[in-house]
Amino acid sequence: MSEALDRIRSRIEALGMGFQLIKPIQTKGNGVERETWLLDYEGAQFVFVPGQKQVTLGWDTGTCPLGPGVLEGLRKEFSLGHDYYYMDMMEDLKGEYQEQIAEAEQDGGSPAADRLRAALAEELEALEDEARERGLDSWDHHMDLWNRRLSQCLSPLRTADIGDMLVEADSRSLDEDAPSLDEAVRSLKKGPFTLATEDEWEYLCNGGARTLFRWGDTLEGVLSEIYAVGAVGQDENPESILERPNALGLFIAYDSYQNEIIDNTAYTKGGDGGCSLCGGDGAIFVLPCYTAFYRHPAGSHCGISSQYHCYRRILRLP
Repeated sequence: MSEALDRIRSRIEALGMGFQLIKPIQTKGNGVERETWLLDYEGAQFVFVPGQKQVTLGWDTGTCPLGPGVLEGLRKEFSLGHDYYYMDMMEDLKGEYQEQIAEAEQDGGSPAADRLRAALAEELEALEDEARERGLDSWDHHMDLWNRRLSQCLSPLRTADIGDMLVEADSRSLDEDAPSLDEAVRSLKKGPFTLATEDEWEYLCNGGARTLFRWGDTLEGVLSEIYAVGAVGQDENPESILERPNALGLFIAYDSYQNEIIDNTAYTKGGDGGCSLCGGDGAIFVLPCYTAFYRHPAGSHCGISSQYHCYRRILRLP
């Protein structure tokens, strides 16, 4: 056992709280490997997480560049949507109406043909409006909407000092519904554990890495998993990107249906209750939920549901 692990063990044992050291584990992510302790506390698994001074958190679309893999994935998503909504559906619509118009003209029904042309023009305009709203009319417009969305829902760029912690390896469900986020936060902070602040949660999610997503600067292979989250009959995938532990050995931000409660009464982290995914809003609205920096406003919650809200216990080390 390394001297570093031995020192960590001494600190944990000095707490006198009954944490059981299970085994040393190797964590890795974003090109960094670490060795830490996996612990047990009353049947729940915890991980020792080392802190970091002056870690950069949050996101600014003007100064934080997207990785080339993310840009490539976004362009592929745009191309698929553009081809389907703005091209294929438009051509199908024109073909259907043109057949009807031709039949009407053959039957000598010029007024009927004119009505069909007017209906076609109206439906084409509606289709164009829908494509424009979804950012599928042009790549430049798509990226403008993407950056606008990120600016609206991600935390601001900043630095913070993060201390050493014992952190629950996975989130846990609420025992019962709560009338408000304020009440949920208050009840979940009753010792000996507490909730992570937003600074701490973002660090726990990304491990201090400056990538938009905790798994790195790529969308390769993960989009199909994201769009399948919550699907009936979904098979477990041992190679899952979303469900594998992150760079700190934590299972975090892998399900947009789960709003993770932190020490904040203005918003939750880690998801939007599946609203964007179920609504078919597309990558512009779905993908931000999987970033460490996403904020889901408390005003959009209808109470706090044990089905869609979760929390993670932490213990800050002296």
